[in-house]
Amino acid sequence: MSRYIVFANRKGGCGKTTTAVNISYIFAAQNKKVLLIDLDPQAHATLSLNINPDPERPNIYHLLDKKASFKDVVQRVVPASQIISNLPNDPKQDRIKVDNLYIIPSSRNLSVVEISGPKFSGDELYLAEILHNNASEFDYVIIDPPPSVGILSVSALVAAKEAYIPMPMHFLAMEGLAEMTRLIYQINATWNPELKLYGIIPTFYNKNTRIAKEIASDIVKTFGAKSLAPPIRQNVALAEAPGHGTSIFEYAPDSIGAEDYESLANFIEAKGDNF
Repeated sequence: MSRYIVFANRKGGCGKTTTAVNISYIFAAQNKKVLLIDLDPQAHATLSLNINPDPERPNIYHLLDKKASFKDVVQRVVPASQIISNLPNDPKQDRIKVDNLYIIPSSRNLSVVEISGPKFSGDELYLAEILHNNASEFDYVIIDPPPSVGILSVSALVAAKEAYIPMPMHFLAMEGLAEMTRLIYQINATWNPELKLYGIIPTFYNKNTRIAKEIASDIVKTFGAKSLAPPIRQNVALAEAPGHGTSIFEYAPDSIGAEDYESLANFIEAKGDNF
């Protein structure tokens, strides 16, 4: 069965898109067929995989606006190592080979969905309906919603079954965690009883700071130790990789960023068996 995963946080700058892109990539590298859905008008996931967010090309907006079919908007991701020659590592180095990563790209015209709320009102279930009827060939369907609470984020949560909240380890991020948790529970009660909070992902993590230790301890006390995912440490390569249109696994495969996302992928994979 397909696993429907959303990485969500209503606050920007939390590493949400970086997580969606890199987890999609590592699962695809493990011979899983993966569909990444860029549901953010900023189109950062699309750009991070070296795809032009062309508003004229069929994208997630056209799917939600019922002007394109599911097959029209899905496209295969071509690994950057096949098309970009200026990656910083030795081009002769063995890289992760990915042939089964697909994306439904975004574009800035998706912002119309949020602005024209009345036009799309009542369509919170539409994305879920489309995916559950058409995406069964994929092992993982991973959704990257915008950092806000609107119809796009709600649609992502209605379509997903597993919610993960990436959050930086600072005090104000705890407010965002509380709000996202309430929203997940609300979606569960209103539209999607299968939606559950599967994990909280510490991002920009520095184990030597007191605040990081205190917040991690608070998460364990509130949600239980099994909800605390392996942390993603601060790593400049993670910020640089999107500029090269690729994942951390192609840009800097020996970095701590690649190491951390591989650990996180193992955590998520195990959650599917044990939750």
